Amino acid sequence: MFRKTEDNLKYSLIILGFTAIVTQIIIIREFLSVFSGNELVVGVLLANWMLLTALGAYLGKFFKSFEIKFDYLIISQLLMGILPIMSVYLLYFLKFDMYPPGKMIALMDITIGSIFLLLPFCLISGSLFTIVSSLLSAVTKSNVINQVYSLEAFGSIIGGLLFNFIFIFILKTFYSLTILLMLNFFIAALNIYILDKKHLSFILTTGTIAITILLIFSNLDLRVQQFIYPGHEIVYHNETPFGKVIITKQNNQYNFYENGIPTFNSDDIITKEETVHYAMVQHEKPENVLLISGGYTGTLAEILKYHIHELDYIELNPVVLKVGEKYTENLFKDDRIKIINSDARKFLRENEKKYDVALLHVSDPENIQLNRYYTLEFFELLKTRLSEDAVISTSLKSTSNYVSDEAAKINASLMATLKLVFKNVIIVQGERNYFIASDQNLSFAITNLISLRTINSSYVNKNYLNDYRITERGKQIAETISNEGDINYDFKPIAYFLHLKYWLSYFNKWIYLLGLLILIPILVIVSRMHTINFGLFVTGISSTAIEVILIIGFQVIYGYIYHMMGILITVFMAGLAIGSYYLIKKIAINSKTYSLIQYLIGILSIPVPLILYALQYYVLNGVIIHFVFIFLIMSIGIFTGIQFSLASKIRATFISEIAANSYSAELLGAAVGAITVTAILIPLIGLIKVSLIIGILNIIAGLLILIRLTNRK
Repeated sequence: MFRKTEDNLKYSLIILGFTAIVTQIIIIREFLSVFSGNELVVGVLLANWMLLTALGAYLGKFFKSFEIKFDYLIISQLLMGILPIMSVYLLYFLKFDMYPPGKMIALMDITIGSIFLLLPFCLISGSLFTIVSSLLSAVTKSNVINQVYSLEAFGSIIGGLLFNFIFIFILKTFYSLTILLMLNFFIAALNIYILDKKHLSFILTTGTIAITILLIFSNLDLRVQQFIYPGHEIVYHNETPFGKVIITKQNNQYNFYENGIPTFNSDDIITKEETVHYAMVQHEKPENVLLISGGYTGTLAEILKYHIHELDYIELNPVVLKVGEKYTENLFKDDRIKIINSDARKFLRENEKKYDVALLHVSDPENIQLNRYYTLEFFELLKTRLSEDAVISTSLKSTSNYVSDEAAKINASLMATLKLVFKNVIIVQGERNYFIASDQNLSFAITNLISLRTINSSYVNKNYLNDYRITERGKQIAETISNEGDINYDFKPIAYFLHLKYWLSYFNKWIYLLGLLILIPILVIVSRMHTINFGLFVTGISSTAIEVILIIGFQVIYGYIYHMMGILITVFMAGLAIGSYYLIKKIAINSKTYSLIQYLIGILSIPVPLILYALQYYVLNGVIIHFVFIFLIMSIGIFTGIQFSLASKIRATFISEIAANSYSAELLGAAVGAITVTAILIPLIGLIKVSLIIGILNIIAGLLILIRLTNRK
């Protein structure tokens, strides 16, 4: 009986880890898609996930008897199967019910909404760690908290691998969640079976099969999308490694969305003509043209009006190319067009072709992935692939009606960054603010140039535009924005930070209140922590910070993180498993080793940005780059796993007390790291300074731990 119980508890832990990692990845992806989120939204989600799970772990220690704990385990397994489906469904329903299209969603709303959606699942998953640690330790008659930690991490590894390499390619969201339901229900049935309740186990197994079949044929993915796009016919919906692609149809107009962000609609004549003609007419005879993103919007046809020789069109997501060709004008087969399915920066680094005009048709720097197309490093790289009199065009949201301080600073940052690379920069104001840059002279006389070139255009011509007004508007906005804009860098993404402030400026009255509501209880908790748990708190901050830095670094170098983020998290979990289960057996278990690991975490964090710089500028081999990222993120996972296991072994008290306090301390630190590093520190002071702060924090913490533990002896 006890042997069966021990085995089943281990299976339960693996399924717990599997369910937690897949649910976390899916919920982050869905939040990003539904709320068009940025890194701040991700930081809030992760922070709430960690805080609520920490609370659950702490509450788990109040369950006393073995029988109550085991019954709770079975009930929790059933809920762990149901809650992820309910949470994602409610996410879409709440978006439809409370935030109709066009309504701006406040940070406070996202914070409260995510707490509401995550609370049941996180409380249960956190409490199960403490409860199963107590149960398994009671069955084996030894402290096996580190084994519980490693088994949960092992389940996370399996879940991460299956999701990132299989589920994401062949299954939509609710099919993946159905698998979680099936696994949790089956493990619950197995636990019921060993309690000699065979009839109940049979009923649950049969019910699981029936519910699974029902969910498979219910097509929940399509149903929930209708909440987001009321009045639209969804003609295409697909999950891709780069994001969720959705196409809707409304009154014979096709609307394209990537991760919830509208990219274009098929009848947007003004945008496609402004994107192309404001820059193209500046060059006397463009022959080779580079278009980065948005070719399926109709810009290809506008570019070809200039009788160019070659057009290289770069698009990262192959699915976008496929559906773009299907639902828009079929221009991809023109011999002059070369379609390049790659990251633009990677392509520019690896090719030496020269271009006369480069058109950037990308969204504003709303997140760090998009910010990399507005940085000094990008423009310097782009210029190495331009001819002597080449012209480039990029754009930001229009400031035609009112230029707020935040919007002015974003425009000033782009202007200042461009001026470091190009001699001349002008702003042509249209549906967006178009920044035209070149080393040659530029002109505001757009319609006059269009007439001289005899370009046939529907909107950009003298019938709709006036060159005098174009000139005055351009000069006016140039005068409005500051001449001392902050330079935007890859690893100090000030444009993203300014865009974040621009968004938050709509809700300023809530920001400080929200910060105080979070900060005060955390300070109280940390001040009352045991020295060992304080070390775990710092480790939680550090591991999350380094993880975020590496994810951002990968994003800057490769340009996509939607798929890779899950893989990197999985690698981190592998490090946790190795450190907590295997390497802990090789080292001395004492306070000196504990403080030494704290020092090593600090030492590891300091050179990380320098390694990222080296990878960006000196290493072109993709295999080497991927290996370095995997090595670094696994290393911090290993140190975190060792640190947690040491903490669980050094303290001498009740098992449930150790498990609850240790796990919740680490998760609390991870929550603090997720929100402060992602949303504030990296955009404001850059990766190098953040890494130095993390390094110093760990060295100080290691010293304090050694002094306090030595004095207590």
